[in-house]
Amino acid sequence: MFAAGTEDEEPPMALMLVTPPTVEPVTLAELKDWLKIDTADEDVLLTAVIAAARLAVEAASGRKLLTQTWRWVLNAWPASPLELPVWPMQAVPAIRVYNAAGVAATVAATLYQLSNAFLPPRLALLGATPQPGRALGGIEIDMTAGYGGAAAAVPEALRMAVRLMAAHLYENRGDGAPGLAPMQPPPAVAALVGPYRRAKL
Repeated sequence: MFAAGTEDEEPPMALMLVTPPTVEPVTLAELKDWLKIDTADEDVLLTAVIAAARLAVEAASGRKLLTQTWRWVLNAWPASPLELPVWPMQAVPAIRVYNAAGVAATVAATLYQLSNAFLPPRLALLGATPQPGRALGGIEIDMTAGYGGAAAAVPEALRMAVRLMAAHLYENRGDGAPGLAPMQPPPAVAALVGPYRRAKL
């Protein structure tokens, strides 16, 4: 049976990426046009720069930009409703609880409800939820996050932040150039992602 914890007792957790995005918010062609590069000599580097820039913007904004699947692993149930650790949230496709023998039971979708009306999103447990039988990693919650599966689904301000961050990374490749550290977002990026950050009350 489900036994809620208290707000002062948050069970240990781990968060892991299961399925990364299949596209990036900025294409290689868009970045090359932005940087006025018309050769293919650095396409591999620029592709890696775009991915790094997206990760930097996700970290700075606190949001996942494109559809990706994450797994939240818990030792015990937190108090309901649970504050989910990634957003924006599309769905919670599966919750599994493991018994002492390591066999997983899928929690029925009727036993939980997702709400995106809050930030972070909330997951309410609606009744008798099984308790894990093993001490470590007994609960797995799969979450699909991101604005959507295409670059057009990402807010334009965040796409622009990725462009600017990619340009910054490209122009500061560890060659001793003065200014900000390569992974430190420039002020323009910080300004663009600011409105998307979670407000601290």
